Amino acid sequence: MFYSLTGKLVHMEPGVVAIECGGVAFKCFTSMNTQKNMPRIGETATVYTHLNVREDALDLYGFSTKSELNCYKMLTTISGVGPKAALAILSVVSPEQLTLAVMTQDDKTITMAQGVGKKLAQRIILELKDKLG
Repeated sequence: MFYSLTGKLVHMEPGVVAIECGGVAFKCFTSMNTQKNMPRIGETATVYTHLNVREDALDLYGFSTKSELNCYKMLTTISGVGPKAALAILSVVSPEQLTLAVMTQDDKTITMAQGVGKKLAQRIILELKDKLG
């Protein structure tokens, strides 16, 4: 529904940014890697977005690069990896580092993410090795 947002960065806290576009500020959940790439409050920012529709909420997720957005989408297709786990993974590794971890079957790198255990990391490696290889 929303491809991207470009506007004034009006708020930032851990895991969340708000970008004002045309008088409306959109709250986006973000990874820590995306937050590192954000400009200062008041400056123009762009995020590539994914709208997660649930029964009780519409949550907007924003990423500083298309590759991070695509990686997020791939991760959330895996059973047991929800939006929060995908953000946690992308907060500790870049898409390139995740690809390397999957290709080398390095589950320790993936388990650095909060809430991701060894079994889930191994499932991620198993399911992504054909998609990324």
